[in-house]
Amino acid sequence: MPAEPTASDRAPGLMLGPGVELPESAEIGANVVIHAGTVVGDGVRIQDGAVLGKPLALGRHSKASREGLQGLLVADGATICAGAIVLAGVRIGARAVIGDQAHVRERAVVGDSSVVGRGVAIDNDVVIGDRVKVQTGSYLTAHTTVEDDVFVAPCVTTANDPTAGRHGPETAVTGPTLRRACRIGAGSVLLPYVEVGEEAFVGAGAVVTRDVAPRALVVGVPARKVRDVADEELLERWR
Repeated sequence: MPAEPTASDRAPGLMLGPGVELPESAEIGANVVIHAGTVVGDGVRIQDGAVLGKPLALGRHSKASREGLQGLLVADGATICAGAIVLAGVRIGARAVIGDQAHVRERAVVGDSSVVGRGVAIDNDVVIGDRVKVQTGSYLTAHTTVEDDVFVAPCVTTANDPTAGRHGPETAVTGPTLRRACRIGAGSVLLPYVEVGEEAFVGAGAVVTRDVAPRALVVGVPARKVRDVADEELLERWR
């Protein structure tokens, strides 16, 4: 078992694990806990009550990997907001923001300048690219891939298990793949294995049961294509 964090006078209520070093440029709020193995870059902001590098805790019957984890890395200029919990083995990119009360599980990656909103849950082994926006209350299930410049609106739900927990080791548990610059509307649901193509747009409340072609706009339950995304809607027009 790793040694427990001990009190530090760097900030009120700060608890630091053995070997954790904080650069002078880091801003630390009150009642922060930083576990052993965490690396904090220059100019990082950690707000009140955040927990960094939290050790993995799994239920007895969990099928998630129990392999040893590397330490948490928080790159230069990133912000971990109040009450957020970021587990060991995560990589947070430069200038990324992890919002209030967000939860980021082991081996997840959040790319440079990406924003994870309040109360977002990012499961294990999720890979998020650069400049992604994941808004309030969304859930990215384990083994989901989100490429650069994707927009995920509030309260989006993703799934990775077509059997709802009744499968053996032969069943692949894989979340959706969201290709570059696609947009996922508020409250939509994306089922396991689906791919949303580059610059596609999933309308609010849609249930995506099959792949969405690049630049397709889909709506409804189940989601169906209604038109192509127009040239003037493409990301390059709005940079």
